[in-house]
Amino acid sequence: MNPRFPIALMLLGLTFTSPLRAQGWDASRQASGWAFQEVDGSLVFYDPDARSLRTWMKGSGLLGSLPIFLPGTRKAAPVAKPAAPSGPKPASDYDAAGALLYGTSRHQLPRSSPANPIPQETREAPVVIEASPERWVLDPYNRTWLVCDGQLAVLGKDGKVELALPLPAAVEDMAVERDGILLLFRTMKPYLEKRDLKTGAVLWTFGDKLQAKEAAAQPLLVPLNRMALGVDGTIYIAEGASLALTVLDPAKGPKAPGQSFFTCREAIPSRAVLGRVGRGPLLAWSGRDVLFGVFTPSQVKSCGAPESKGLLLARFNLAKGTLDWLPTTLADGHRLVGLLETEAVFLAPDGGLAFAPIH
Repeated sequence: MNPRFPIALMLLGLTFTSPLRAQGWDASRQASGWAFQEVDGSLVFYDPDARSLRTWMKGSGLLGSLPIFLPGTRKAAPVAKPAAPSGPKPASDYDAAGALLYGTSRHQLPRSSPANPIPQETREAPVVIEASPERWVLDPYNRTWLVCDGQLAVLGKDGKVELALPLPAAVEDMAVERDGILLLFRTMKPYLEKRDLKTGAVLWTFGDKLQAKEAAAQPLLVPLNRMALGVDGTIYIAEGASLALTVLDPAKGPKAPGQSFFTCREAIPSRAVLGRVGRGPLLAWSGRDVLFGVFTPSQVKSCGAPESKGLLLARFNLAKGTLDWLPTTLADGHRLVGLLETEAVFLAPDGGLAFAPIH
């Protein structure tokens, strides 16, 4: 094991589990949900059974665990009081239309209130359901930032909540910079916020914030936009079905955004067809000026992609401006969560990990 791993873990507040517990959890079999990848290649998963963040590395296994305290819980709404019985309801044009559309005859329509009033339902105590973290990153101050139940929470080295702030909508992608946290929300068009590392306050935004309110009222079922950071901190945003990338300078932020276009077989590829699957993750390959995306074969038939029985990895070479396709044998439903030296790491649909070569 690299000698800097134990030091890094101590700095992060991660404590080694007992031997039996450490041997009992294995990401290759039990990982689920989502993962944050550190620059050293280790992956941080959430273990709901132990309510802990697990740091794991291929070849080394479980490196450490941090029990965490989540910022809040969701409570089921109490049983609503039934409405009082109403008097006779006159037939209307809408009643007649309903009869034609749904086969409701007039003699089935309510004509009078029931003889005996309906007894009031007994109110049940609200059921408390513990929320699970959806996204998380580790910042330069050895704190954990996580998205949970509509909140952005900051956890200290002991795993306890130091700060919790409301979020305007669901977060799709999350990244950490030297001076801030980036949040890309699940909206129709890209909407990005940069947050201060000390206070969590919004430093700047990119995109129309009104979308966040719309997405909160009517959440999107699939992601349409994705985000990744380049080796120099440049922010890359994949918007919808486009295979070009929006580029934000780390110093200028939303001012003067640019675009990167890529050629595939010396031609600009067509737009993908996202369909019901949505846009897959976009990840940076550590130490290289390369990003990887993932698509199903049906999404990129017209984009110069080869035939594949499994998912296709899209390799965006930022320096050369080229796009290459790497077929895999992995079925739809696998989620890209990390990139190693020679392999891409996927979460399997039923839990555990799967790998695909990227060389």
